[in-house]
Amino acid sequence: MTQANPPLRSNIVRGGPPAGQFGLKERLLAHIEIWRLDLFSYAGLVGVAGALFGSDDPALWRVVGAWLAPTFGWLAAMYGGDYFDRDLDATSKPQRPVPSGRVSARGAFLGMVINVLLGLVVAAVLNPLNVVVVVVTLGLGVAYNASLKSHGVLGNISRGGVTAMAFVMGTLATDPDLQPELLPLALIFWLHDSGSNVVGAICDREGDRAGGYGTFPVRHGDTASLWLMLGFDVAWVSLAIWYPLTLDDVFSPTYAAFLAVALIMAVVSAGMLFRSPRPIPRLVGLRAHEVLVIERLVLTSGLVATVTSALVGVLLFLPSAAAALVASVAIMRKSYEPSRHGWRKKAAGHSRVL
Repeated sequence: MTQANPPLRSNIVRGGPPAGQFGLKERLLAHIEIWRLDLFSYAGLVGVAGALFGSDDPALWRVVGAWLAPTFGWLAAMYGGDYFDRDLDATSKPQRPVPSGRVSARGAFLGMVINVLLGLVVAAVLNPLNVVVVVVTLGLGVAYNASLKSHGVLGNISRGGVTAMAFVMGTLATDPDLQPELLPLALIFWLHDSGSNVVGAICDREGDRAGGYGTFPVRHGDTASLWLMLGFDVAWVSLAIWYPLTLDDVFSPTYAAFLAVALIMAVVSAGMLFRSPRPIPRLVGLRAHEVLVIERLVLTSGLVATVTSALVGVLLFLPSAAAALVASVAIMRKSYEPSRHGWRKKAAGHSRVL
């Protein structure tokens, strides 16, 4: 029977090489690896989308803050993920920053705490109500890393909620009060990222099973996981198509164009997974997830374009997508996730995909 909770922390990491034996450059690059620059721009872009929906004429500093606060939250989540998964990574991914000793477990924990505090300060300056949002976000993130990841679909749902909170935080950055009519847009992100997290769990299946993590694919297999993913996808797509029709003079053909591209990419990603043999090879899952990484940037940029212009949406999308692709190829595939390098190579092992 699969172990429901992560195993007790082993001494593998504690007995690893001390971070002090590495040079400053090696340690700095290790922290950059933890930041996951291939996914780095997404949370901030979601916050910007929320800010632009919150006000017709927002101050620039508030829009910048709406990008900055979720980005600090993202960094905190990445440090937290590496801290809580350090023993699992020591077994299946020893080259990662913490098990390799380039970043100490204490350093990863401090990175999480410092970025939580920085995000909290920025969010509170933007709007005191954002303190509540930060608390909720922190609760979801810690619960996911520390416990819910091992409880099937609850882990997927908790991970998706973090992105929804980034959008809510953005709306509160430019409006003193919460606008209930914008919450369905946050729900789109919640459903979307819950589904993409299922894809990540499929990629992580073997490593999670070996580490005693009872994720949905570990508990129920790949086919059931794909149907769960499809359920989340149908839900967010239906909401993304229907809800704009209820709002007057907000959404435009520009949004429809961005949404169409996002839907095509989502279908391509799902098709790759459904057509794959069972169990789904890890690299197929990683490749499908990389399509989703760009797809969700398209979706978010479409919302930005809705309340600004197509040009602004494109100008925000292009650097975000370029940064994701360059970071994935230049950094993540060669160090943090070397098994991503070369799709034709067979590889095994565990990866944490968000």
